[in-house]
Amino acid sequence: MKNEEKIRMLLHPERYTDEQIDEMLDDTPIAEPDVDEAWQQFQATHRRHRRMPMRWAAILITVAALSGISYAAIHHYRQVKEQRQETVAATTNQQSELNEEKSKAPLGIVEEKDSTRQDQQFNNVPLQQIMKQVSEDYGVTVVFRNEAARTVRFYLSWEADETLSDIINRINHFEKVHLTLSGETITIN
Repeated sequence: MKNEEKIRMLLHPERYTDEQIDEMLDDTPIAEPDVDEAWQQFQATHRRHRRMPMRWAAILITVAALSGISYAAIHHYRQVKEQRQETVAATTNQQSELNEEKSKAPLGIVEEKDSTRQDQQFNNVPLQQIMKQVSEDYGVTVVFRNEAARTVRFYLSWEADETLSDIINRINHFEKVHLTLSGETITIN
């Protein structure tokens, strides 16, 4: 049968008998799908969709890691800030305790006073700079045996009438350095 006649049969089946329609259907080739090709197409589209959840998982893991790092940095910053505040508070407390001890000292003891000295205040200053001022104020030599101690930063203050021993004792309260006074020399270990 010709294609034109098949089209007419499809458009107007009422004009044809059942035998004629069956004959047309028997003559019409049926395209069988290629199962392998269809399976490969399915796998190709399925693989694309499988990768998307992996990408989302990677994005979520990255966001979680960055959040954790940010939290740790903020926590560390706050902890360092609190430690600095505690150091300043401890220094202030030590200074007030020393002042109280001086006021309770027996009347017969007179401490050496130098009118050229001034009250000193150091906020987050390297030990080397503090010791330079001590050397100038008290006329002593400073020797660093521990070179790393030069850069240790302190919050420290003292009044002009405090003795050299008071200042050394106050600095020795910190764990990172140890000062010893021998004659006119301060040694830092």
